[in-house]
Amino acid sequence: MKKIDKLVIKSFVGPFFLTFVVVVFILLTQYMLKYFDDFVGKGLGAEVFAELLFYFSINMTPVALPLAVLLSSLMTFGNLGEHFELTAIKGAGISLTRALRPLFVLVSLISVVAFLSNNFVVPKANLKAYSLLYDIKQKKPALDIREGVFYGGIPNFKIKINQKFADGETIKDVIIYDHSEGLGNRNVILADSGKMYTIQNDRYLMLELFKGNRYSETTKMLATASRGGGNSQFVRNNFDTTKMIFDLASFDLQRTKEEYFASHRRMQTMEQLSTSIDSMQYEKVAIKYDAFAGSTNFYNYHLRYDSLMPEGLEEQIVVADMAIDSVDSVENIRQSGLLSMESSAIKAGNLKRQRQEIQESLEEVGTNKTKHEVTEVDTALLAQVESEITESERASIISKALNQSRTIKNTLQINAQKLRRLESEIRKNTYESYKKITQALSCLIMFLIGAPLGSIIKRGGLGVPVLISVCFFIAFYVVTEMSRKWAEDLVMSAELAVWLPNIVLLPFGIVFLIQARLDARLLESDFYRVLIDRLVMRWKNIRQKPAV
Repeated sequence: MKKIDKLVIKSFVGPFFLTFVVVVFILLTQYMLKYFDDFVGKGLGAEVFAELLFYFSINMTPVALPLAVLLSSLMTFGNLGEHFELTAIKGAGISLTRALRPLFVLVSLISVVAFLSNNFVVPKANLKAYSLLYDIKQKKPALDIREGVFYGGIPNFKIKINQKFADGETIKDVIIYDHSEGLGNRNVILADSGKMYTIQNDRYLMLELFKGNRYSETTKMLATASRGGGNSQFVRNNFDTTKMIFDLASFDLQRTKEEYFASHRRMQTMEQLSTSIDSMQYEKVAIKYDAFAGSTNFYNYHLRYDSLMPEGLEEQIVVADMAIDSVDSVENIRQSGLLSMESSAIKAGNLKRQRQEIQESLEEVGTNKTKHEVTEVDTALLAQVESEITESERASIISKALNQSRTIKNTLQINAQKLRRLESEIRKNTYESYKKITQALSCLIMFLIGAPLGSIIKRGGLGVPVLISVCFFIAFYVVTEMSRKWAEDLVMSAELAVWLPNIVLLPFGIVFLIQARLDARLLESDFYRVLIDRLVMRWKNIRQKPAV
């Protein structure tokens, strides 16, 4: 038994690593092509590209592992079936499920490693990859001064060279506009020829100009109050040789602090995502509470002193306030991740103070007048005023009522949009959290599809297994993207959406496993030909059977 286990594992390990590397390379190439325009002409070194590719390779592993397991298991059992090794194993009295056991244990270990990688390694790699990609996008293109075109890549200067010679240094007909004083085109340099090259490891650009003129227009201020302004002076200086040095520090790759990107859900672990979800849940409760607590301020008579607070909402906000108060300081709140970037502790404190002020004002009104007394006074006053009101005053009152109604409607719409946005963010974070688990378990499901299917088709190599793997992977990808979109659009719960691809593919694995144990020939034409002949014969027998 141990020799058979070693044979099966040895047949699987080689194709697995090969297909994993190939899949990562294909996915990485496809992903990098989207940002190809951001890399061209930036003068990035090989070490920057190597760092970027390394981090994005780690980013591709959650998608590459299930596909690699599917393809390698198909190839492994396809090769065993093609060379009749699987037949010999069954002939020795070993069932298919027993032959699958060592690979099932190995793939289970791969799933555990995949989960740990998705939860701890991939978020850190995403943080470094996307921060570096952002810095690359912000980087200026490399120094490229072309003939006959004004170049403005160097800060405060515009340079035009009409002719560049083949040696790469000699230039002719040079025009330079100096904008360092911020006064427009008042300083101009014209030169007949010169040389252009970089010094100190491309840190500075040196321009040696020959036979030229420097033109400058300055403004001399006059102290006389009668003039109150200034007059311009035009200065021209001739030179045979002059040198200009330009700092090229602005062309370097400026690295942004990674902390600025750490709040994104792709850069967080499951624990951090859970904390972010809790903070957004608190913000939802706070928005609802403030909307209902302050709703009475929009009414003058109707619902002025009626409580519109839904049952249980006050208890929720009390629990949320206790959670906020348990944190010592704003800095601790931010470091612990209790509040997201959009809901800081300062904002929570402001909301809490507003709720206290509203509650105090309502209590003060309650002490001065009871609800019954207020209603009787307002009703009597309204009846008296209505009998004496004119048409113009009535129109004015209606106009004010309409404006107040529009204000209430706009306020409700704003709060509804905030709640919808928060709910969408909560579902995105929930989806991202559960995805770390489902992507790891998808390795097991792909194994349950690939291994039995390989034993059924009995074809090895990269032909039929690749075709079948691509079909299942496309189906898996389509269902994943559809469910993710449904979750973000609030059509489906995030929990169901993230588990839906595995739920859809798991029956295929169970069916293939059952058919493989029965030695079914699902992919052979004779199997379907015999099945169709049996159905036709049964249909003929039913039609020819005499009626009773």
